[in-house]
Amino acid sequence: MPFEPAVGGAVAFLIESQRRVVLHCERLLPANDLTPEDRARLERLRNAAEAELARLTYAEAA
Repeated sequence: MPFEPAVGGAVAFLIESQRRVVLHCERLLPANDLTPEDRARLERLRNAAEAELARLTYAEAA
């Protein structure tokens, strides 16, 4: 399915949402009491949010 432009400020909202996810993960990752599974989950979430942020930023610029 082709990318359809978002209406109004939706892309800006999504970009801000992904930035918040990245920041939240970055704040939690330094904790010493994380299980290996939780740390891996946070890293996957951060990586996915960074990838989506890059995609959204590219889409916004297009």
